[in-house]
Amino acid sequence: MVLSDRTIKEEIAKGRIIIEPLDLTCIQPASVDIHLGKKLVVFKPWVSPHYIDIRMSLDGLAEEREIPENDSFSLQPGEFVLGSTMEYIGVPDDMMARLEGKSSLGRIGLLIHATAGYVDPGWRGYLTLELCNVSRLPILLYNGMKISQISFHRLTTPAEKPYGSPGLGSKYQDQAGPVFTRYYQEYQHIPLMSVQSIPVKEKATQSNPDATALRAWLNMSEFQGSIRRFAKAIEVPLKTAEDWFYRGAEPSEPNKLRIFQLTQLPQFRPKGGIEKNLPLLEERGATPSS
Repeated sequence: MVLSDRTIKEEIAKGRIIIEPLDLTCIQPASVDIHLGKKLVVFKPWVSPHYIDIRMSLDGLAEEREIPENDSFSLQPGEFVLGSTMEYIGVPDDMMARLEGKSSLGRIGLLIHATAGYVDPGWRGYLTLELCNVSRLPILLYNGMKISQISFHRLTTPAEKPYGSPGLGSKYQDQAGPVFTRYYQEYQHIPLMSVQSIPVKEKATQSNPDATALRAWLNMSEFQGSIRRFAKAIEVPLKTAEDWFYRGAEPSEPNKLRIFQLTQLPQFRPKGGIEKNLPLLEERGATPSS
């Protein structure tokens, strides 16, 4: 059941629906107009690795900008940026909400969300907008412009586990401003391969401190979080490197030497020292560079 303007006002007065700040003139027959905040997140396609790997943190591929006061941001044809609502939104546990674009903006080719128009019961925070210009002309975005409208729908019963409840893995509760994707966190808990295809001896937990250190090094390195480039640099199969990063598998002694030569992480210094392990690499037909 979609809430009418009368019911929306009642629920706001009770403090169950939260929209702050709220301009009462923005309450429509069955929705509330929402405004664009000044913060944007813009992709940097010129930055290595020049592609998106959903399994890795992509923070290095985006940067935050602000719409200047008394000025605008020019969204180019085909360009995609993240924005944020000016309003802080709170949804009670017996409702969900939908965020939709304004009809007038849709008529000029401005899309305000790609797939994420759904707002869960229990949500709190500033909603991230996925802004895309599908027209052939630049569109100017202004801080505070009406950008979307939100409607509220009552559930049959209150949700047993509202958004943000322990165990749900909610990634964006209480977010402030546009937040870049955290989809990669899914791969910190779910193996990339099916359970049947993973040998028992390779089943390791993500609590492996060596794997954690290696992931941290990779994200800060010239490889910008790319396991594929890392694997190529030390001349190992991609699958082998993925086992180290995602499944906590322990590298062999020769591979520990390769990793240590590249990263200088003390966790991967091979037993017995470097010189003792060089023959192991030579047997494989390759010696790490100095």
